Amino acid sequence: MPSTLWEFQDLFVELRDGPAPGWGGEVLQPWLDRRPHLVAELHELGRLDSRRVPVPREGDHYTALEGLYAFSRIVDVLVSAFQPESELMDGTSGKPWWRGTIPGTSAWPAFRAAIRAVPLAESSFHPFFHEIVEVQVSDDADEPPSVIGEFWPGAIVGGLLVARAGVAIRAGAHHLDADVAARSALYWAWWRRNRRAVDLSHGWGHNSQWSTDFRRDYIAEGHLYYNVDADPSRQPDRDLNDVDRIDLLRYRCSIRTDLSADQWPFDDTFVEQAP
Repeated sequence: MPSTLWEFQDLFVELRDGPAPGWGGEVLQPWLDRRPHLVAELHELGRLDSRRVPVPREGDHYTALEGLYAFSRIVDVLVSAFQPESELMDGTSGKPWWRGTIPGTSAWPAFRAAIRAVPLAESSFHPFFHEIVEVQVSDDADEPPSVIGEFWPGAIVGGLLVARAGVAIRAGAHHLDADVAARSALYWAWWRRNRRAVDLSHGWGHNSQWSTDFRRDYIAEGHLYYNVDADPSRQPDRDLNDVDRIDLLRYRCSIRTDLSADQWPFDDTFVEQAP
C-alpha cells in the first residue's frame, strides 16, 4: 500500500504559516490525534527487520522514504528551539531555510510522546547517537570525545533512529578539531540554526524538493546500521580516503579537516558493533 507519511508535508506547511512563537504540544497533539495511521506506519518502519526491506522508489505515490523525509523536517524545526543561533545558519543565500516561527522547548518532547518514540539514553559519546553542537578542547590531546552536556535529547522508534541528541563534548586535539567538528557542514540535515546544513532537497523547486529520501539508520541485534537504503551498485566518493568517507557517514560532518559542503556521502553505507 502507498505510504501515508507524506501527510507530514501538510503539518510542515501549517507550522510554517500558522502558530505564534513558542508553540508546542497544543498544536502538534490534535493534528497527530486525527492521524493515528501515521504513528502506526512509523512504528512499522521501526521494526528491527524493516531495515532489510527495500523501499520501492518508483510509482505515482510518495515513497515511505520521502514521507520520512517530510517527517524529518518537522523534527529539524522542533529541535531548533534548543540550538544556539549563528551567522552560519543558512541556505546558499545565507538565510535560514525555515520561514516560520521557532517553537518552544516543550514542542520536541510533546512530539516524541505523541509518536511514542523512546528518548535516547546514551551517556557515552558515539556519532550514531550524538550530533556535535559544541566542543571543549581538552588539555590532554589524546582524550577521546565524551559528552559534557546535552542541548536536546535524541529519539528512536523501535530500531529506527529518528533524531540524534545534540550534545556538547570534550575531546583532545588528536581526535578532532573543535571548530571543524562544531561548525563544518552537517550532511543529511535540512536546517540548523547553528551551522550549515547539506540536504539533497536544497536548490529544487517546491514540488521536487519533497522527493528527497530520508536516511534510515538502525540499531539492531547488537549492531549499528548506517544508511541502509544506499545503492550498493554506486561507487564510493573517490575524492575522499576511506577514513574520511566513513567518518563523514558516521558523524555526518567533518571532524578533523573541513571536507567542505561539496562531498557526496549519500551512497555510502556501513555496519559496526553497537557500543
